[in-house]
Amino acid sequence: MGCKEIAKHFTEKGMLMRGKPWNILKAHKLLSDPLYMGEYFTNIRDSKNNCNRPPEEWVKVSVPAIIDAATFERVRAKRESRTPARTPPRRTNSPTLLTGLIKCGCGASMTITTGKSGLYKYYKCTRRQNQGNHACTSANLPMEKIDSLVLEQLAEKVFAKERLQTLMAELRKRIRSSKDDQQARISELNRQIKLVEKKQENLLNAIELGTIELDEATQRRAQQHKAAREALFIELAGVRRDTSLPAVEYLKASQVDAFGKVLREKLLSADSPLAKSYLKILVDEIVVRDKTATIRGSYDALADTLQKIKMGTLITQVPTFIPDWCAGRDSNS
Repeated sequence: MGCKEIAKHFTEKGMLMRGKPWNILKAHKLLSDPLYMGEYFTNIRDSKNNCNRPPEEWVKVSVPAIIDAATFERVRAKRESRTPARTPPRRTNSPTLLTGLIKCGCGASMTITTGKSGLYKYYKCTRRQNQGNHACTSANLPMEKIDSLVLEQLAEKVFAKERLQTLMAELRKRIRSSKDDQQARISELNRQIKLVEKKQENLLNAIELGTIELDEATQRRAQQHKAAREALFIELAGVRRDTSLPAVEYLKASQVDAFGKVLREKLLSADSPLAKSYLKILVDEIVVRDKTATIRGSYDALADTLQKIKMGTLITQVPTFIPDWCAGRDSNS
């Protein structure tokens, strides 16, 4: 959900904000204000010129936290991943199957063009379309033919029984070899976080005891400690996400085969509304160069989808972990 849908959900459930319906701005503030993880700042506004002071002049006041920093950073990272700069809206809201996924060998994206008064549709290199035929020599690709070829090749070769078993075997090796390194990195990050927090505590104690004055240099040092702590929590959240990959080593061969069967049926069913959703999950990009299309995907997404098959949550619906685009721009701040 974006901020708009979160606000609507709370209001419809009767969970009002001080007796009033929720709105987008309040939902956005709740998800982005560090106050909720125990960080409140004063001395932000300069009353003389009615402008905000530089962040290094702000004064931090510790307040009771109701959200831990790691959770707050995970939410921040997820909201940032939904910004228009990172996830083009055409990739998720376009009814065209491969829009946002298919790219030309020259590096540019491909878009839909029409011929014969809209009778035929083609994928065309945007560089060639915008700059002229001299900018790229690639040919127009018939949309229906390319869509069909991609789905057939995914179903028959990439997600074939033997291929999936090979992919899972390779993923198991990668996960096992990286777990020790990840655990060591987590321990090191926790050690660094404790060290930074100790420095923050010592600085505050020194100010309270009057050992040092709360001047510009002290405020700057406090901001440096805060920034270092936040950066460590962001990295820690990323490493923990890597270690929480599905336990694919416990998936049976029969479960992997069941996944392949379900996926092939979804991809090849005529006019399936789920085909694009599955492509969004499992395919990162399709690069067409001359007469060859190279399809790239994610081991992690494949493993996560397999895990949902094991849990019985994928048979009738698209997995819910896909990074859906929020239609309202204010929901992707």
